[in-house]
Amino acid sequence: MNKNLCCIVLFIFVNCFSQVSYSSWTNSYLQINSYNGNTNPDAYTLTFAGNGSFNIPYWRLSVRLKQPITSNDGKYILPANKISFQPVSTSGQAYPNPIPSVPQIGMPLNVFLQEGGEVFLVPQSNAALYNQPLKPQGYYSLQLKYSMNVMGGAYLGDYPSWITFTAPLQFTAYDENNNMIGKADHNFQFQIGTLSGTPNKPPEMSLQFAANAVNGSLEFKSMGDYINGVSITYSNALIVSSNTKYQIKLKSLQSQFISAAGNTIPLDAVKLTLNPASQNTGSTYPVSLSSSPQLIATGYNTHGSKVYYDIKYFTGPSDERLINAKSEEYSTTIQYEITPQ
Repeated sequence: MNKNLCCIVLFIFVNCFSQVSYSSWTNSYLQINSYNGNTNPDAYTLTFAGNGSFNIPYWRLSVRLKQPITSNDGKYILPANKISFQPVSTSGQAYPNPIPSVPQIGMPLNVFLQEGGEVFLVPQSNAALYNQPLKPQGYYSLQLKYSMNVMGGAYLGDYPSWITFTAPLQFTAYDENNNMIGKADHNFQFQIGTLSGTPNKPPEMSLQFAANAVNGSLEFKSMGDYINGVSITYSNALIVSSNTKYQIKLKSLQSQFISAAGNTIPLDAVKLTLNPASQNTGSTYPVSLSSSPQLIATGYNTHGSKVYYDIKYFTGPSDERLINAKSEEYSTTIQYEITPQ
């Protein structure tokens, strides 16, 4: 069974750092000898490093496919959505806090490449690049390690044996104001050898977000917003295709909304519902946000077409948890997952 994972960062708005450098390196070759595909466990490693005191919240990390994944002879294209990244580990040093883990940062567990599009390995970090050393130039480093997977399937048999593909990828790190921290280009090579095993056609599903819906936000501007609750709807925001019956679940990667100062709001203060758009015949199930996976939609084989859902975030009226919250920006990372029914 294959999964496509997407995530969205949700913010609630309740009414000069030292330079950090970015560097990265790769283990860029992967050979595929089976219809099951293969994984490179040490494909991409990046490091944020700096000296002195700084606090950079809500940083992001993206990867963009610069050109189609083309064979060296120029005759074949490998689909981008067959290639994905998975976070493996974090390491480094900081003071006074320990280096954050994969869940603490809010790193999606499986991110697929997209043709011509930028996708986020870290959509919006919930752990700042933070250092307050005892010595003025105390050293900081945060290292993130990723594996890379080439999905298995009958499609691998469409290519001649011992063909090599090159994927030109660009990785970019941003701060909370979308200023670039660093950027690097890396080429990855995939060689398809003599394939073993039996080809099969696995379920193929995709889950994407419209560009304006990647970062959702709810903002309280007046007392009436607290009394009546607030809501926002992103039209045609969730885009789904599947060759089988599917289900969509979501969960928060954090146990609560949290601000840069460490204040919190319970997750279930915010509710979410999907609304099928246009010719979409899927069923939907409203939920309150939670760190446990929850079913939010089911649907049928889309037969190669895309179907759309509107996403609506909203709060209830006169919620004291919001009324009593300090006026700050609170965030969490929501992970969406599509699987066969």
